[in-house]
Amino acid sequence: MGPAAGIEIRKVENEDAEWRRGFDAFYAGRPVKELGRLPHAYFAAYAGDELAGHSVIYRARGRWVMDGLLVKPEFRERGIAKRLTEARIRYAVENGAKEVWYACDDGNLVTICCHLRFGFEKVCPGGRRCTAATAHWYRLKVTPAVRRGARK
Repeated sequence: MGPAAGIEIRKVENEDAEWRRGFDAFYAGRPVKELGRLPHAYFAAYAGDELAGHSVIYRARGRWVMDGLLVKPEFRERGIAKRLTEARIRYAVENGAKEVWYACDDGNLVTICCHLRFGFEKVCPGGRRCTAATAHWYRLKVTPAVRRGARK
């Protein structure tokens, strides 16, 4: 089976009972990031009826922020995280994003490498004092090339 063969990425709603059951089982009781009235979108990767991965993007304090990316171990290394990230970037661009952000521990090299391929750069958010070791934020500036990639 190819890397992402049989995997479908869907935008899901918090009210979707089927997704919610899969999410609750997948995250073993951890709550869904409730975003209230913040502009946001949840994305799920499905292998048939099975939830294989999940992620969210939301807009807070003028920034589009990606969060909550998780792929089940048995579905890793099949390009699912990449496709979930593409979906989130596309959503942000379609909704006027000039930048897309995410935070990550420095030890999470798989996630960092995945996002660096999209053009994310490690930055220190304004108003903070950071060193390379304490800055955990990454930013993607939405350029014409990013916009073209988001239209795929």
